[in-house]
Amino acid sequence: MPNDPQHQNPQPGRDLQQAQPVLPGQRREPQARQHPQQPPQRYAEARAHRVMDRAADAVWREVRDFPALAAWHPGIASSTAHPGNPRVRDLVTTDGIRLTEALHAVDDTLMTLEYGFVAHPFPLTDYRARMEVRPEGDTRCSVTWMAAFRPAEGDGVALAAQFEAGVFVVGLEALAARGRG
Repeated sequence: MPNDPQHQNPQPGRDLQQAQPVLPGQRREPQARQHPQQPPQRYAEARAHRVMDRAADAVWREVRDFPALAAWHPGIASSTAHPGNPRVRDLVTTDGIRLTEALHAVDDTLMTLEYGFVAHPFPLTDYRARMEVRPEGDTRCSVTWMAAFRPAEGDGVALAAQFEAGVFVVGLEALAARGRG
């Protein structure tokens, strides 16, 4: 019987429970109304790029030394490796913020490294950063420092701008300056 509701297939988007037939003597309990799913939270991104008058190998040696960020970044007062694990570093910024970061991947051939926050005070989750060093001839290179994260609220544009200007650009400028002098 094509018009018999008990024999029709559920339609897409309908609650399958509602599409089930009700037998004689049974009562269908009212179903709680489902709220539409929240859209997936978007990632915010921060990025800085700098061409340097330094050989890529020299810059890569400094970038790759994960626990030694304070050696070249002026915003980092101290950076130390966890005992027995140089893939985890504790940082203290010049304004007293404490962070712990973990190195996720290093590729010496492509001159890339990826890391993320383990402990931090920022209103975000899922922070993942990447640094890439690319040769631009024998005596020059370009470095890109980027990160993506989920802001705790809002779109994260202001926080991304803080990472770009206050961390990435400052760090890349200092790294470039180490080749001069």
